[in-house]
Amino acid sequence: MGSLIGIYQPFFKPELVERLDRGFLALDWLPNPAPALRELALHKHIADRKIYEKHQLTGVLSAKFFSKTKLKSEQVYNWILDNPKHDIYLVNGFPYVPYAGYNNVERTIIQRGYPFDILMRKLCRRIGLELPEEFPRQIQANLCLCSYWIASATFWESWTGDVIAPIFELLGSGNDTDEFLRYSNYRAPTPVYELTFIYEQLINYYIAQKNINAIYYPWNAQSILSLNYHPDVREYLQEMIPLVDRMDAAGPWSDRDKAWLRERCTAVHRVGGSAKEVLTSDPADFDLPRFYPMDHATVSRVIRGYVGRV
Repeated sequence: MGSLIGIYQPFFKPELVERLDRGFLALDWLPNPAPALRELALHKHIADRKIYEKHQLTGVLSAKFFSKTKLKSEQVYNWILDNPKHDIYLVNGFPYVPYAGYNNVERTIIQRGYPFDILMRKLCRRIGLELPEEFPRQIQANLCLCSYWIASATFWESWTGDVIAPIFELLGSGNDTDEFLRYSNYRAPTPVYELTFIYEQLINYYIAQKNINAIYYPWNAQSILSLNYHPDVREYLQEMIPLVDRMDAAGPWSDRDKAWLRERCTAVHRVGGSAKEVLTSDPADFDLPRFYPMDHATVSRVIRGYVGRV
């Protein structure tokens, strides 16, 4: 499987090693040269070293992948193998989001309390990436968050040339980049740049613009509700999933529909807050996943002699 599909899981602190999925390839990220860049730095590492040339499909999934999705490596591999000949396979790490906002840009504006869309458009103008005049409705079939995607070497080459390289050229210029390198209000103990949250959203628009042969993991109501939520959020989703699904099936959303969803998700956000939407982190250490595929003893035995540097 490894020669065909190379899915890496990075560990940037020793405690993460015991919580990796042994079906993926452990990636030693202890040096972590740019913590504030998160997946953007990891993708640059993959691109610079052309690691994607080792496999037909290559991706990087965080150690919280199972905690966010309850998907084990075997399920991911089987889904890919059951749906061959796509250039990119995407798994939304926050599958409840289509029920918490018309699209994730609007949802981010509500969460952060500032015009995230303006900052995102400014970056894309600077790197030459086109965005739609109006951000469209996002559902399970066109939304991937957390940078959970696995792609062909051809896609990696294009993505690197069109997105990763221009972003780092911009950062290297030092020309009016302070906004992108502002620290977010993200809960992690290590600061995270706003740029990283823009970066994870670009993949969806890039796929649509370039007409990429893509497939998104088919989340349904049952699998979404199986995840671990704050009680207020779970109650909200149980009510809203069937309502929103019917609205999506009925056709284009009206302004009234959009306002209704915005009011509902804003209300639950005030109660639970984004920090309590989905409970994926270890209460004692935000960097560690709350849930992981194997128990501590089994992982310790399996991982010994398995972890290596790429």
